[in-house]
Amino acid sequence: LRRAIATALSGRKGPVVLTLPIDIMTAQVTEPRVGGSVTMGGMVAGETLDEIAELLLGADRPLILAGSGVRGHGAPERLLAVAERFSCPVATTPKAKGVFPEDHPLSVGVLGLGGHRSARRYLDSGVDVVLAVGTSLGDMATDGFAPALQASRALIHVDIDARQVGKSYSPTHAVVASAVELLGGLAARRGEFVPAPRVLPEGVTRHALPSSTKPDRIASHDAINELQALLPKDTIYTVDSGEHFLYATQYLEVTEPDAFVVMTGLGSMGQSIGAAIGAQLAHPGRTVAAICGDGCFAMNAFEIATAVQEQIPIRVFVFNDERLGMVENGHETVYGRRPVYSTGPLDICSIARGLGATVARVDGVGQLDRAIFNAPGPVVIEMRIDADIKIPKVDRVAVMSTKPIVQAPKQVPPPLAPGVAAGGTIPPPLSNPAPATRPSSPALVPALPALPAPVEPAPAPVRRRLRAVN
Repeated sequence: LRRAIATALSGRKGPVVLTLPIDIMTAQVTEPRVGGSVTMGGMVAGETLDEIAELLLGADRPLILAGSGVRGHGAPERLLAVAERFSCPVATTPKAKGVFPEDHPLSVGVLGLGGHRSARRYLDSGVDVVLAVGTSLGDMATDGFAPALQASRALIHVDIDARQVGKSYSPTHAVVASAVELLGGLAARRGEFVPAPRVLPEGVTRHALPSSTKPDRIASHDAINELQALLPKDTIYTVDSGEHFLYATQYLEVTEPDAFVVMTGLGSMGQSIGAAIGAQLAHPGRTVAAICGDGCFAMNAFEIATAVQEQIPIRVFVFNDERLGMVENGHETVYGRRPVYSTGPLDICSIARGLGATVARVDGVGQLDRAIFNAPGPVVIEMRIDADIKIPKVDRVAVMSTKPIVQAPKQVPPPLAPGVAAGGTIPPPLSNPAPATRPSSPALVPALPALPAPVEPAPAPVRRRLRAVN
């Protein structure tokens, strides 16, 4: 139990599963209650911050990629200060959408699954310095492991978990620290900061898609645009897993760091309604809107009954395309055919009405009525979606089957003293990854070495990639 608590509260904090055999579960113990305090770690070394500052200031085309580790604890405010001080464009990962305001001139939007054209276009234009902070740089966050993130001059990877640094890319500089420590240290650096002359991007650009021509359907992007136009700017969106996630990521403009809640782990479906209830209880003065598909709604629709009983005024938008859209599209991409089964239509309004919610149905542009949002208690709005209008996206299966994740560094300099950074050089590799626990004094640590490819190729390309990482 002590170890489980220590694991949950150190490094990248999160839940821990503790399994007990039945004899232990029913046994009487005399152990005292587990207590103690949480150690947050120290400051990032000053020389490390100075070197990162010099790299950002001298870059021609820098980019800050902010992950979900930037959310909370004052990190978004520090990110904004660093971006403005160093005149550095910012992209976020899908899970971190909103930690940097998307209406800010330095925002290029989301990079990764469902991300913006502006983010990928700026990345591919030839970035020379990338500061990736609070992200493990997985495939969802990197648009299928985009090679341009390796950057021509420096890739600075900052994460609270040492096991994540160097797992997917070969950083020239690796920092094991929390986002708030790193960004706070950069924001507090003294002296005159004059960035090199550079051409800045023109803000966030989104895919232009046609509206539906079907008389009883609405395109997903039109549905997103209409619901956001009627909801307050600080609305908290809890977004489920499915095709609707791509449209919410692409077309919602989020300017608050806590206003976009997604759970991308394992592609779990059905969490948005429960998450909306929790968010509404935590923020009673704000509007909370869940965005889910008909498949997600079918999994956890009965959470609506809880919201009705407790009079929790969430707004639930069900994007009903009468199928498991992301599953079918993925099936067609991988196997070249549709699934043999079909998903039957679901009467969303009848189910929600039977649970006691106020309901509405939208099957065309201009039908969403602001008055529906004034109803007491939960409101469920069925959006009848045209499934034939699809958003462009990277074929992640093809990318992951043909491109290696880990890239070997071009050079290995002579070893440096521990914690010392050499300007513009690649730190020496470690023979073993550092433990995941937080160091007492986070500092610049050597980048992890690229792992060798297996001697004998595996039967399937994906298996080769997984063994290369491990």
